[in-house]
Amino acid sequence: MTFSDAQIIGWLESWFWPLVRIGGVLAIAPVLGARVVPVRIRVVLTVLLTLVMAPTMPTPPYLAPFEAGWWLEIGKQMVIGVAMGFVLMLVFEAVVMAGELIAYGMGLSFAQLVDPLRGAGTPVVGQLLMVLGTLLFLSTGGHLRLIEALHASFVSMPVGGPGLNADNFLALARWGGSLFAGGVQIGLPVVIALLLVNLAFGVMSRSAPALSALSVGFPIALAAGLVLLRFSLPGLAAVMSRMLDDSYALLATLFGG
Repeated sequence: MTFSDAQIIGWLESWFWPLVRIGGVLAIAPVLGARVVPVRIRVVLTVLLTLVMAPTMPTPPYLAPFEAGWWLEIGKQMVIGVAMGFVLMLVFEAVVMAGELIAYGMGLSFAQLVDPLRGAGTPVVGQLLMVLGTLLFLSTGGHLRLIEALHASFVSMPVGGPGLNADNFLALARWGGSLFAGGVQIGLPVVIALLLVNLAFGVMSRSAPALSALSVGFPIALAAGLVLLRFSLPGLAAVMSRMLDDSYALLATLFGG
């Protein structure tokens, strides 16, 4: 039994193209592609998902290696994968933004920690909300729904197809507004309450100048912020759950599933 070069290359490409798209998703997707996850683990997970998904996908067209069309197809598959991870990543960025807004009102903006999920400095309040958001994402099966959408994308956007078009990029750009809308919705109740606390202390300091804004106002704002943060956690779950549902709906609209 003999095989031609085109047959061997076509067989290899049937595994290579899913590997590129899945690698793009895991390069930016929350939790699965977080920086805290070692690169080796992400590579192993990419290979395992490829081994599971590749046999169930449509047969990709033959593309001669290292030619212009071959490199262009690599770019298209990588862009599709990164776009899918980007949709979910914005949900977590909205949570971090809400934590920053709350931290500024509490006076904890100077308390920064290195966020292992994002690889950047984040206020401690944002770190707390990020951990809670990650647990909510995993408990609701968000990682499984992402993998399901990834598998469906190979049917609606097969290898060799046109890929993402201008309307898809416009929908992704509009989805970027959810970062600010979601962050404000999560953090606004606590921020407004802390503003009222600071205004009340400002009135007290004017009537009693002996009160020190640093020694008295900071502990009051910190204690009030912690209490308000405790009662705002159900709102975090509600807003983030809605944003996750919207992100899954967007993934289904753009990539199928």
